[in-house]
Amino acid sequence: MPSGQGWDVPTDLKQWSVFHWYKIGPRQGLDCVILSSEPLWYLGHYHDGRMWPCSKTDCPFCAEQIGTQVRWVFAVVSLSTRRVGLLEVSDSVAWMLRDWIPRFGALRGMHVFFQRHSHSIKSRIEVEYIDEESVAWWRDLPVPDAQEALDRTWEKMGAVKLPANSELPSSRFRHDARRAS
Repeated sequence: MPSGQGWDVPTDLKQWSVFHWYKIGPRQGLDCVILSSEPLWYLGHYHDGRMWPCSKTDCPFCAEQIGTQVRWVFAVVSLSTRRVGLLEVSDSVAWMLRDWIPRFGALRGMHVFFQRHSHSIKSRIEVEYIDEESVAWWRDLPVPDAQEALDRTWEKMGAVKLPANSELPSSRFRHDARRAS
């Protein structure tokens, strides 16, 4: 186990072991600064209340004709808690952020506020661009590796090990395309 003395930890040892995922709930918003220089995206399936990655080849969700969508992941820091985390959003939210880049100058450092439109957890996320200088303390924060976070999250869910034509993780909302035809 690596150890040392003093205040300086070698850069190659500063790794993220736990990733925090922000969820925009129906009652609270997220006032944050974006730490990502560019987003990470993936193609996924919404099934049983969560997103699952699409493997394209031998994908059990595609076999069940469950639609795909592009999801976008950004590293952010909450201005109220100073906690660094990851936020996953839809195309419409990602395009809004992209459209604000010329106005701000870059994605990294953009100050935004995310909030649900209503009290329903399934309501759309509204985004507000905050056109004021944000605090400077965020500039020295390390940016978590979003790809590593996704890989670990999917591995924990068992998503990376789903074999083709297998039973989906939950059959509660399963659509049997064979019966529909």
